[in-house]
Amino acid sequence: MIHRRATNNHRSLIKGVGSSAEQATMTRTESKPLFTVIIPTKNRAEYTHHTLRTCSNQDYENLEIIISDDGSSDNTKEVVLEAARKDPRIKYITPGSVGMRDNFEFALDHVKPGYLIALGGDDGILPYGISQMSRKLQETGMDLLTWGVPIFTYSGVRDSNGQLRLSRPRKSKLVRSSEYLARQATNLHYLGDSETPMFYIKGVVATTLVEQVRSRTPDGRFYVCPTPDGFSGIVLAGEVEQYAFSGMPLTIAGESPTSQGMAYLSRNHEGKELSESFYRAVSDVPMHRDLASQPYSPLISIMTADYLLTVKDLPGWPGHVPDIDYKSLLLKGLTELANGLYAADRVNRELGILHNIAQHHGLDTFFRRKVRQMRRGRSRKPFAGNCITPSQVLLDCDMFEIHNVFDAAYVCYFVYQLLSKFNVAAVKRLVADSLKYKVQQLQKGDSFAPESEWALEA
Repeated sequence: MIHRRATNNHRSLIKGVGSSAEQATMTRTESKPLFTVIIPTKNRAEYTHHTLRTCSNQDYENLEIIISDDGSSDNTKEVVLEAARKDPRIKYITPGSVGMRDNFEFALDHVKPGYLIALGGDDGILPYGISQMSRKLQETGMDLLTWGVPIFTYSGVRDSNGQLRLSRPRKSKLVRSSEYLARQATNLHYLGDSETPMFYIKGVVATTLVEQVRSRTPDGRFYVCPTPDGFSGIVLAGEVEQYAFSGMPLTIAGESPTSQGMAYLSRNHEGKELSESFYRAVSDVPMHRDLASQPYSPLISIMTADYLLTVKDLPGWPGHVPDIDYKSLLLKGLTELANGLYAADRVNRELGILHNIAQHHGLDTFFRRKVRQMRRGRSRKPFAGNCITPSQVLLDCDMFEIHNVFDAAYVCYFVYQLLSKFNVAAVKRLVADSLKYKVQQLQKGDSFAPESEWALEA
């Protein structure tokens, strides 16, 4: 009842500014359209404080920051209200304790027409991020924009020092949705595709597109799958023929001890309890019938398949998803389980889900044979320290005194500014200017003497 009432209210707001087509035109042409950041969170006060700092530090004024608190038992409310006292763009709302999926939907119900991005309570926005989003949307004329994200890991999650991972900048471009969806049907890995246009952490979308999706679902909800991140990317890609991709990141993903993704991989009691509570919260939302209506699975391949199958059933959804090869799906799921990241009890749960999917498609013999051939990898320790490869840079956060996602956001911004300017032409210019400078100094003699004398006198 709460969701239906709030959804109707939201739609009246949309209706009040004109039709969907008129609103789309308005959001593209206004110089300063409204941008809304929703932050659904629970018991992350320590990290949400720094997430809000990255939002408040934006230079874009027509901005609303909505924190939707899923019944936190810590001091989340106090942290948010203190931040709101300093920045009136910050709003605190709560649906009570309803679970992640319903909390995301509740937050959506409070968004006004314009553009929308969602963050977790430990993520952040890079400096000037919102302004850059606005500029790129206006330049491309698109209603959907995405980018790759650097990842900041708080200390104590993967190692004691914390880590910042930055991928090399790429060229900005327009992405054809049909090509992206076909790629997902084959690769079944929405998370590993930097062009996935989900507005959770790595994308921004016009609210008109969100309303289009809601108009297709039976109960008027946007989130119809158990998890609210990747589904948004798959369904929104099909709502448009193409969307924009920024080669430079505009946000940063955070990994904290409270991250749901880390909880799935955790071997300690707290992590297991966090993931079990999520399983219970979405127990009434089974995966697609072609996945044997199984309970939610954290395997990326299975989640991707669930998203793809679900969007195909939405009435009037204009996207096209090729048929899924279920043998390939099962093999990808087994590969994820064999990589050594999951504890033994987690592996057994997911094997059961995969087995039921195999039986549903008459692949029981095939699946059993592949399981017998499976060799589970040793438990892997994540790389700790500093590293530079052709595709990414890894920084030891303790060494560089990067303590939180706010610090990491600024480091990312300046590193990417440097990398974007650092090419062959820039190196040649640097060498030429350095030689020119040296020649000038030789011609002038010791040009630093007067400055040194001034410094001594001072």
